[in-house]
Amino acid sequence: MFYRSFAMLAALVSFNGFSSVQLRIPDGVDLLSANMNTPKTVGGLFSSFRTIELENGINQIVFQYKPSYDVKDEVRKVYSDVIIASFSAENETLTLSVPKFRSYKLAKESISPLQWELLNSHEQAVSVAEDVLQSDGVQLGRDYSEEAKNYNIAGGIASVAVTYVTANQHQQSVVNPQLANKQHVVTQNAADSTVLDIMKATYQKASSQDQEAFKQWLLAQ
Repeated sequence: MFYRSFAMLAALVSFNGFSSVQLRIPDGVDLLSANMNTPKTVGGLFSSFRTIELENGINQIVFQYKPSYDVKDEVRKVYSDVIIASFSAENETLTLSVPKFRSYKLAKESISPLQWELLNSHEQAVSVAEDVLQSDGVQLGRDYSEEAKNYNIAGGIASVAVTYVTANQHQQSVVNPQLANKQHVVTQNAADSTVLDIMKATYQKASSQDQEAFKQWLLAQ
């Protein structure tokens, strides 16, 4: 029953119809990578949001929040950590929501860890698995898509399978060596592994009470 539950969930999140997921990115947020590729956003000239189109199912983004403030006749920015996050959505418009800090001082004090959400069209928070994409010291010209790929191969909290259909791309042929011995490298199996990774991450973040309730639910299936 345990494996059947995961298989049913995988079938739901991996369905890929003709529609897609629209992700809205607010001012002050740099979208650095989407599904291990350079993101292509539209809009923003007369709107406070830019939009990227993603495939239905599992997606992964890398972003950084950089709010700006006028301080003594100069513009100063405050930088959040670089966030890597994975989530599942179908035929939905999502909005990346970040806090609005009233002052430069408050932003410096409160931006890390960043309290952010993905909201659906009903203003409800979407479940995400998130992590900080760490760098080795100060780096100029970071390749965030390559870093995301390496992060996924290493199997981080917010990792996804490296071989899967990315946003507006054909299936990639890069194989996660940690997964190769456990499954055939095909899109459906990659989606199964991704769902399992996200459920593991959600379980690990849950309270002891929620973990026990989840165990009881699995036993009842």
